[in-house]
Amino acid sequence: MKKVCSGKTVFLLAIIFLVINSSVALTQEESSPVPPKDLKLVHGHWTPWDSPEPGPDSYIIVKGDTLWDLAGLWLGDSYLWPQIWDENRYILDSHWIYPGDPLVVPGKPTVVPPEGPDDGDDGDQVDVEQPVDQGFGRGEDQGETTALPVALRPVAYFADVYCSGYIDPQPQDSEVRVAGAEMEKEGNAEGDVIYLNYGLNQGVRPGDEMAIRRTGKPVAHPVTGEMLGTYIQRLGKLRVIAVQENTSIGAIIESCEDIQLDDQLVEWEEIPIPMTAALPPFDRYAVEPSGGAQGTMVLIKDRLDYAGEGHIIYTDLGAGSGAQPGDVLTVYRDNGDLPRLMLGQAVILTVEQNNSTALLTTTVRDSSPGDSVEVRTGS
Repeated sequence: MKKVCSGKTVFLLAIIFLVINSSVALTQEESSPVPPKDLKLVHGHWTPWDSPEPGPDSYIIVKGDTLWDLAGLWLGDSYLWPQIWDENRYILDSHWIYPGDPLVVPGKPTVVPPEGPDDGDDGDQVDVEQPVDQGFGRGEDQGETTALPVALRPVAYFADVYCSGYIDPQPQDSEVRVAGAEMEKEGNAEGDVIYLNYGLNQGVRPGDEMAIRRTGKPVAHPVTGEMLGTYIQRLGKLRVIAVQENTSIGAIIESCEDIQLDDQLVEWEEIPIPMTAALPPFDRYAVEPSGGAQGTMVLIKDRLDYAGEGHIIYTDLGAGSGAQPGDVLTVYRDNGDLPRLMLGQAVILTVEQNNSTALLTTTVRDSSPGDSVEVRTGS
């Protein structure tokens, strides 16, 4: 006897088919476990995002696409996927893209080798043959040879930079504050609507983008006791969507944690994420000083007592010490008359005048405030 599906079974199968054909997860080691909810029909397809109408040069996402794979196809390196996301920030969660949504295709990055542009002297440089004609013929003239470009990749994720913070020796509180929220709850996050205490009369305009921040506690040097400044925490990003005379309405488009009443807003500034071909390997027995600037780990994000790989740390090496974003730090502990105790390696993400924010990329032991850092040189 032939079995007939019930109406309920058909409905469930239809829902499953819709979900499978609507969401495309970004292929990475870490992905959002739950896809966005509240899909809506936009320009004839289902998506949670407020996607724009496709332009003449837009690429339309199809089932199976990922930002990771598209970056490998368009930019030659899958690790450059944030460049595609930066051009298409209507996508609020980079881990989920949807068939039918358009993408602006970024141009390929221009990469200069670390030794600088070719000055005509080949020296000991090894060239890799690249055929001018990419056809399938064999035994034909392959034309001139060129060197493969160095592929650069970001040293950290977006959240490592924009959800960290810095130490301000002379903090100036912003008068622009979170004055309320559309929904009555303890905290607000990405997608929520909040109210500001500034409006047209104070220069606020629709479309303005602002950084949300919070003033934390003073930071004292763990060794000298000297006051270094006040910790300023980055919380997220807001876009103004409506303005009144002395108030305005904004939508939170990125958040690191709950946004609270009285949190401050300042003009949004992009923070370049350092790029590198590869971080140097860490040698736990390379105990001799490198000759680079030396300093101290003064704070761990969230004021933790100990830090390991992946944690954000703060040091007293700043622009005044010659430190720059992208510098690699050796983290170690003085060991009396014995060789220094090697703890790990970090890379500087942002620099202030007297301090810097860094990401621990390799650790062999836990580190803590008071441990030493040294800019690695000659690598």
